[in-house]
Amino acid sequence: MKKQITIISLLLMGLLLFSMTPLIFRNYASAYPGTCAANFLPNYFVAGLDTSNEIWLSEQTANYIVSVLNSKYPIFDYRNSACTDSNFKTILTSLQSYDKAVIYSKGHRDATYFGGYSHYGLAMNNAATGGTVWDYDIYTRTSSKNTHTFIWHCETAIPLTNPSNDTYGCRQLQRAFTHNYNIPLWGTSGSQVYLGWTNNVPQYNYPLTAGSPQYEWNINYNYNYAQVASVYYYYMGQNYATSAALISMSNMIYGTSFQNTDLGNWLEVYGNMNAKLP
Repeated sequence: MKKQITIISLLLMGLLLFSMTPLIFRNYASAYPGTCAANFLPNYFVAGLDTSNEIWLSEQTANYIVSVLNSKYPIFDYRNSACTDSNFKTILTSLQSYDKAVIYSKGHRDATYFGGYSHYGLAMNNAATGGTVWDYDIYTRTSSKNTHTFIWHCETAIPLTNPSNDTYGCRQLQRAFTHNYNIPLWGTSGSQVYLGWTNNVPQYNYPLTAGSPQYEWNINYNYNYAQVASVYYYYMGQNYATSAALISMSNMIYGTSFQNTDLGNWLEVYGNMNAKLP
C-alpha cells in the first residue's frame, strides 16, 4: 500500500508541475448525446487572502482536473478574464444540450439577503463590477442533468433552509445546480452528487473562520489542500464512487479515514455518495 501511495503521489506531483494549454471547447449545436464537462476558474483576486502562489496552484490544479475530465468527455475550460458572469451563464446553458453534465469550479463566493432570505452566488473574474452569478441565476440555466458538481467556493454547502424559493427564485446552491429541492446529505440513491463547503473551518493554522480552504494552506508536511482536489479527481478518474474517492484521498493525505479528518464536517456531499463520474 505504501508503495502504491508513493507512486500516485509522484504521478500527481509531476502532473501539477507541467502546465497545459487550457482547452476551451465551443460547439453550440442544439443537442448532443453523452456527457460534457466544465471547469471554471475565475481567479478573482481578494487582497489579504489570495497570493501569487495561490493563483499558480489554482492554475496547475485546474490543469490536472481538466486532464482527468477531458480524458472522458469534451470540456469547457474557462479561466481568468474569460471566466465572467456572462460566460459562466452561457456555458451552464450549453451543458444542458448534453445528456449529462459534470462541473468543477474554484473561487470565491458572495452572499446577500433579498427580501429577507439568504442567497449565495459565485464570484466571477469581473466580480468587482457586479459579476456574481447567484443561485437563482444558476437554477434557470441548469437542470437535473447536472450529475457531478463540485463547487470549491466558500459556503456552497451551507445546510439547506426553507423556503426553497422566494420572490427572486431558487435559494441555495445545492438546489440551484441539481434542481432537487430535497437533495439529501450523504444520500445513497439517485444519479446526482454535489460537493461543497460548510463553515466548519478548523480553528487552527488558518486565517479564516468561515469558508472553503485556500489551496496553498498546508495540511501536513507533505500535502496542501490543492492536492485534496487533485487526488479526489485522480480516484474519480479511476472509476471510484464519490465516497470511495474521498476515503482513498483521506487515507493517502491524512493517513486516516475521511470522518476523522478536518474535512469530515467541512466538505459535504449531497445526493448519492455512491455515484461515480458518468
